[in-house]
Amino acid sequence: MDPIPPSPWHPDRRWADPLIAFLALITLLVVNFTLHTRQVANDRPSARTSLQGQMLEAALAGPRLLDGAKVGQKEWSRARTQLVEPWDRALLAVLMAELGDPDEARALVAEGSPAGIGGEHFRKAFAAAYGNDPIPDTPSREDVRRRLGNGYTATLLEARLQDREGGPASGAALRAQARTTLLTRLATLGSLGLLVLGLAVGGLVMGIYLWTTRRQRPTRPLPDWGLSGRAATLVFLGWFMAFFAAGNLASLALMPWPALRWAVVPVGTLFHATIGVRLLCWAEGLSFTELWRRLAPGSLRQNLAWGAAFLALAVFLVLTVAMVTSLVMRPDQSPQRDLQELLRGLTGWGPSLAMFAVVAGLAPFFEELLFRGFLFPVMARQGRVTVALFASALLFGVIHLQPAGLPILSTLGLVLALAVRRTGSLWPAILVHACWNGTLFLLMRAFA
Repeated sequence: MDPIPPSPWHPDRRWADPLIAFLALITLLVVNFTLHTRQVANDRPSARTSLQGQMLEAALAGPRLLDGAKVGQKEWSRARTQLVEPWDRALLAVLMAELGDPDEARALVAEGSPAGIGGEHFRKAFAAAYGNDPIPDTPSREDVRRRLGNGYTATLLEARLQDREGGPASGAALRAQARTTLLTRLATLGSLGLLVLGLAVGGLVMGIYLWTTRRQRPTRPLPDWGLSGRAATLVFLGWFMAFFAAGNLASLALMPWPALRWAVVPVGTLFHATIGVRLLCWAEGLSFTELWRRLAPGSLRQNLAWGAAFLALAVFLVLTVAMVTSLVMRPDQSPQRDLQELLRGLTGWGPSLAMFAVVAGLAPFFEELLFRGFLFPVMARQGRVTVALFASALLFGVIHLQPAGLPILSTLGLVLALAVRRTGSLWPAILVHACWNGTLFLLMRAFA
């Protein structure tokens, strides 16, 4: 890239407009291709239980473990409606055989069980555990247990098989292990639920405060950008090209080493983030240090306080939007399925820490720099703040290319833009984004 120019970039419209049109066309083609590819992947049945299935497992089995309450017929019917993945329904069948009606569980398996060799292993293990069929070999049972998530239900199935092999008490140790696993997950979900409830209440208070003080002058003005609108459009489209190419280049570079497949996301994110930062600095005619000083003023204590307040607001608004959209979204729409599948393949502390650093560190930092530090202030020029708030939030949701997650992602983007509008600093938005991504990562990883 050429040396940083001495002033913000103002490209000539005679060549900039055709280039923008060309890049916009390429962007539309890339988006269409990516959405089609993801839809094909989402339509393909998963090879194991999902996060939704494992959380529903805890919701159904938890009350019975704690107070002996029975699972009602309405709960079973609701679970059958919510779980559409073959391995989720396989998990439900085992849970139903343990906590409900074994005959109904057999009917559920007969309706449809997972395909392939894994599905055959499951059918044999289920028929042996809750019938009189021959007991499968150990590798087949281990495969079934892994696909069922190695949790409460999977361990109970293996305990049944051990009872068949060595007598009624043979699976006692596994049943104790299953109870410990379920109690741990219940404690995790309970603690998270209390935290979310507390944040939601705080978010409601924060929302009321922002509404009542909406006419109050912000703490600082929005970050100022001198580049033209054409330059800003070219920078954003150039970054998007780098964003799309980054994952593909990282996949090609790491193809000879299948064990490093997990590194595609860290390498790709580092690549497109570097390109994006360089484009921003070059177009504005500033070094990164000068640019960052402009975007992130304020004391650490003040920024932390605002970050906590806007995190609470994000939780409240996202919960509200999620409850509304759940009434119209299909239960099989999983906006985070690709990330869940990737996390399942992580082994060892090294890859897990590297992925966490990207998801909860690098990605929030760069996305806030691009969307709230750059796009939002540029869109808000000439007093168009309200339009910029909603437009930048919608664009933030769209750029993730997850149609099922668009309402929630756009709501989160709106809160992050409000944080920058209110404080004039990027730090609160980065803190909210990092906490959000980090919590989702840890939750998915815990159930992976």
